[in-house]
Amino acid sequence: MTNLQNSLIILLQRNAYSEIQCDLLNVLINDPLGNLDVLQRDIFLKSRNIRRISDIKVYTLPIIIDYANLCLEDGWLTEEEINNITLLKLFLGVKEGDFYRNTLKNDVRNVLLKHLRLLYADGQITPQEALLMSNMQGLFGLSFSEYEEIIKEIE
Repeated sequence: MTNLQNSLIILLQRNAYSEIQCDLLNVLINDPLGNLDVLQRDIFLKSRNIRRISDIKVYTLPIIIDYANLCLEDGWLTEEEINNITLLKLFLGVKEGDFYRNTLKNDVRNVLLKHLRLLYADGQITPQEALLMSNMQGLFGLSFSEYEEIIKEIE
């Protein structure tokens, strides 16, 4: 089982997800290869009479936010965790700007503030940390001005 699958099990245990979210998480968790099988996802969608994964963003976006928050519990996001979020976004049909368009602006802001506070904790930003910061902007599909607004809150 992959680290992502283990994390999704934790999310499933901790959060009061809807039935559709639980079933979707189980598709991810029960994937024997742990490679985010879109065929299994599409079978799940068809069984629910859902045409496209993008039709259920109200259910999928919170899962990504919850995963990011879980990852931040032990420190800033690692490269593997950032890659996992990217893969989850692809698997769940998330496009640039979806978090802000779907009323999750404050949730994204809180995730980014947690991450940025961890990075700024020692008062220095290394080149690796600067790269992580730029990855965070793209990860949640923020414009430069949206991201700058969040950064200004901790400076």
